[in-house]
Amino acid sequence: MSFDVAVADQKTWMRVTVTGQPTLDQLLALVHVLGPESGDWPRDSVLVDLREVATQFTRGEQARIGEAAACSLAHMARIASVVPPERVTRVSERVAQRSGANVCVFDDEAEAVAWLNGEPVSVGAGRAQSGE
Repeated sequence: MSFDVAVADQKTWMRVTVTGQPTLDQLLALVHVLGPESGDWPRDSVLVDLREVATQFTRGEQARIGEAAACSLAHMARIASVVPPERVTRVSERVAQRSGANVCVFDDEAEAVAWLNGEPVSVGAGRAQSGE
């Protein structure tokens, strides 16, 4: 499947924007490539914008994404993932956090940026509740 990735420095954090329809294997490979690449980034926090990813992943696949993030990006101080509200499940977040990565999922970019910048963010604001 086809997808694009853009990486940009946002002054206090990095942005990784993924668009298109990556397969699970492609997304896992991307996370593993970002691991060593991010070691050379001038920032230690990243916002991963997944709002334009058309592929829908199962809960098991989301867990694998969380494992990959924890394995490859644990050196990052903060990892904010921004997804559409209807896709917030917290599966990848919980798996990554259990493995020691500081990952937080948001449905609002402004809240994600505030969190990346160390500002307090309440669980209800920008962190869509999934009923779990």
